[in-house]
Amino acid sequence: MAENEEIKNGQSAGEIPEETVTEETPETEEAVPEKTAEEPAKEPQKKKKKSIFNNKKFKYGSLSVVFTIMFIAGIVLINVILNLVLDRFHVEADLTSGSIFTLSDETVDYVSSLDDDISIFVTADKDELKGAGQLYAQTVEFLDKMAGLNSRFTVKYVNLLQDPDFTNNYVETLQNYQVIVQSAKTGRYRILSINDFMKYKLSDGNTYDYSEASMYVSYGGLTVTDYSSSAESQLVSAIMSVSLDDPTVVTFLTGYGESDSSALETILKDNAYVTQTVEIERVEAVPENTDILVIHGPTKDYSLDSITKVDTWLSNDGKYGKNLVFIATPDPAETPNLDEYLAEWGIEVGKGYVLQFDENHAYYTGSPLPVMQDIEMKTETAYYEAMKKSSGTSFIGYYVRPVIKLWENEGNLANVTVASAYGENCIMFPFTADENWAPSEDSFSAYDVIVEASKVQFADNNEPTYSKVIVCGGDQLFTDYFTTASNYSNGEAALSLFDANSESSGKTISIVEKSFAAETYQIERSTQIAIGITFAVIIPIAIIVIGIIVWLRRRRL
Repeated sequence: MAENEEIKNGQSAGEIPEETVTEETPETEEAVPEKTAEEPAKEPQKKKKKSIFNNKKFKYGSLSVVFTIMFIAGIVLINVILNLVLDRFHVEADLTSGSIFTLSDETVDYVSSLDDDISIFVTADKDELKGAGQLYAQTVEFLDKMAGLNSRFTVKYVNLLQDPDFTNNYVETLQNYQVIVQSAKTGRYRILSINDFMKYKLSDGNTYDYSEASMYVSYGGLTVTDYSSSAESQLVSAIMSVSLDDPTVVTFLTGYGESDSSALETILKDNAYVTQTVEIERVEAVPENTDILVIHGPTKDYSLDSITKVDTWLSNDGKYGKNLVFIATPDPAETPNLDEYLAEWGIEVGKGYVLQFDENHAYYTGSPLPVMQDIEMKTETAYYEAMKKSSGTSFIGYYVRPVIKLWENEGNLANVTVASAYGENCIMFPFTADENWAPSEDSFSAYDVIVEASKVQFADNNEPTYSKVIVCGGDQLFTDYFTTASNYSNGEAALSLFDANSESSGKTISIVEKSFAAETYQIERSTQIAIGITFAVIIPIAIIVIGIIVWLRRRRL
């Protein structure tokens, strides 16, 4: 009994029977040598725990996790790289009808090859602008794409409230939603209003800018039938006008009650001309950089001193090569000094309005007299060639005065008709006419409304050089209404007076305005059902099946 107790106590003390050791050791049936007195007793071998790293599930599970992490990291890396590339080169697809966010090929070619540092400043928050509507989002998109085409083209958005000192860089009063285009090479800049990019086509068939369209819709009973954007053409034109090394400079003279010339100035600026305004009485001479001079609808007579300044500039020290555009006012103003100076060039502006009695060319709108009529550009002139490049060769005259040639040729002077009223069924309605006035039968005639007078001198190489005076019979020819309305070609006619006498002709890009009118894509009923089944049934079931297969395969690992 005592021995049994000792065995029990020994086992409880942690001694393991020898049989137990031999069963657990991975030895073969070879005999185990007996222990000697000199040989110390070996420690019993303990059971080895299997490493978790040798676990089959751990191996495959870890590999799966690693591949998953690598896949996600790869996707993230690719996404970052693509975003950097897209931000730099602005690569994306325009899925809008009419591709309203896509630049024309002409613009892409021009901006890509531009050899000038062009800075664009937008006085608005970019994100706010993108969310303000299609026109504003389109402007942002165009600027981003232009910057991606040329590394020398930069765009910066300026908050005028947070950065009030920015306005000190410009003499004009800056406002929100403006685009300032500036050239580092020439130092010139132009300020555009984004709101002016939008053009509205009304129910009368004509296209107007925002202010005019608002007026006709509010007070004229017209409705908007379509609207489009001129953002691309205006941006490109502004870039051209500020970056040209030697642009044509047009100077508008003021100081004698001139009529509004803003419509004509806008046309010129949009076609790469540089305009400036000078009060002729306050300067010693017409600025030397002037290529073309404009006197726009003076309601007061010029002083002899002012006329001398104009004549000195036109003669150009006997070298000629200068041009004056004189646009008469429809008002019966007394201007004897101006009349005498024009007579020296063989031109007289009639004291009345041209009336058109050919029903095919007369319009009775707001007047009992046919003062609104078609005007024809003469085919044998450079003005005709300049105008027909972009439009037809007729435009609208409204309260236009006749321009009379006092002679055809005299000495080094020559006069040619640029434009006239259609046919010979016209008369001049005099300013002095009363209610009893009636035309005589022999008063019907053809009347010119634009005439060019020129003086010529020949250089040593016998090449002729001209100075010209182009006289227009009325400033109503070039008002906003007629120059912006799409049904009339007055804007093209006005531009031709300058293009025919300028190096700036042909330096513009013709870009079609992009319509924002919605075009719906009609899907047939059968196609709608097929698309619905595909996305609502087939694709979800396929995803579920793939998920079950993956789950079953993973369970067997």
